[in-house]
Amino acid sequence: MDDLWVVLPHLGAGGAQKVGLLAAEHFADQGFTVRVLSLRHGHPVKHRLPENVTVFDLGPDDDLTVHPWLRDVWNRSLLARARRFSVAQCIKLRRLIIRVTMALVLRSMQVTWPLIEARIQPGSTALPIRLLNWCMRGIGGLIYRRLRELMLEHRPRRVLALLTKTNILCCAAVWDLPVHLVVSERNDPRLQRLDRLWSRLRCVYYRRADVVTANTEGVLQALEGMGHWQRLDLLPNPLPGGLSLRSGCGLSSSRQQEVLAVARLVPQKGLDVLIGAFALLPEATRAGWRLTLVGDGPEREALEGLVDRAGLRSTVSFEGFRSDPVLFMRRASIFALPSRFEGMPNALLEAMAAGLPSVVSDASPGPLEMVRDGHQGLVVPSEDVTAFAAALERLMLDVDLRRRCGDSARETLRALDWDVVEPHWRSVLALPAQP
Repeated sequence: MDDLWVVLPHLGAGGAQKVGLLAAEHFADQGFTVRVLSLRHGHPVKHRLPENVTVFDLGPDDDLTVHPWLRDVWNRSLLARARRFSVAQCIKLRRLIIRVTMALVLRSMQVTWPLIEARIQPGSTALPIRLLNWCMRGIGGLIYRRLRELMLEHRPRRVLALLTKTNILCCAAVWDLPVHLVVSERNDPRLQRLDRLWSRLRCVYYRRADVVTANTEGVLQALEGMGHWQRLDLLPNPLPGGLSLRSGCGLSSSRQQEVLAVARLVPQKGLDVLIGAFALLPEATRAGWRLTLVGDGPEREALEGLVDRAGLRSTVSFEGFRSDPVLFMRRASIFALPSRFEGMPNALLEAMAAGLPSVVSDASPGPLEMVRDGHQGLVVPSEDVTAFAAALERLMLDVDLRRRCGDSARETLRALDWDVVEPHWRSVLALPAQP
């Protein structure tokens, strides 16, 4: 029986993936049996996988799960096409019925909650829960069914799930099993867009979690107002390998005149605001400086278009996804976080640990717990391109301010080294003393 499973939606780019793999490697180094489970088969792996941890996924889609009339895609006859069309429509109708049933059940539970709340407990077989579990087989599909099978087969002692839908699937899969379950929210639920059905499912299924966690105080407060949990606790992001205590990471003369952003290229990260702010800088200020974007995503083409229209192609570089962003952090002079909403981004923590002053937006409380205006960096209003440009200019022109903020950032991050946060992680995961 494994000591700990870390369950992730996939092993692609993302801060949750990095935190999950860091935790898995750390506790495996201490002698615990740890596995990392990805819910997406064949998804590109963007992180270094720990050598001492078993990494696996749910496996490829099984032909047995596909209706026989849908397997003969090679057959182009009218009869075969008609059969495939009819089966596809039946599948869509079934999914619709399941979603409507689930919505009605959740709605009725909401209305009658004071009467049935005591019955909706982990392991409960009350009628609403039985209906929800039946519907989950349709909503969660093959992923949920295989996850449930794996939990029944292996019975891990502990499970750490990260990100909302993965959390809900794990709660449902171990509802009646003796597993210590910890779920981790990574974004502010007040700002994150989530399908209404999944949002309601979260309020019900998170009751199964032994510990509901968040990585910032702001997200923790948002969760506190969403329901009654068995235990609600802060689970801070650890830093890889004691990064914040390494020497030589401070702001030195060897650093380049470079503004750095490390993020997925998606609207949430607000990189269009950053590009616009960089374009607003006076030419005399911008002379000799570069803007480097590390990360990839669906917005890359649109962002490159912004750069071209601003005439910045020679001073803005797109580096794509990199598994070693710390290399960029050690050479840059300023870190930029213009996000429209965040939890607690690992990139910000790593940049602070590397001694970088930051310019961050005030969109979410998480980053503001680490960066105080004028101390670890500068804070600007969300979506305010002019204010972001002014903050960049202030840091670009004042090397002493950059050094003071960078040193303060490194000192702040000492609180997130593994030797500091490990006792709390052990408490949340119910891990015993080192085996």
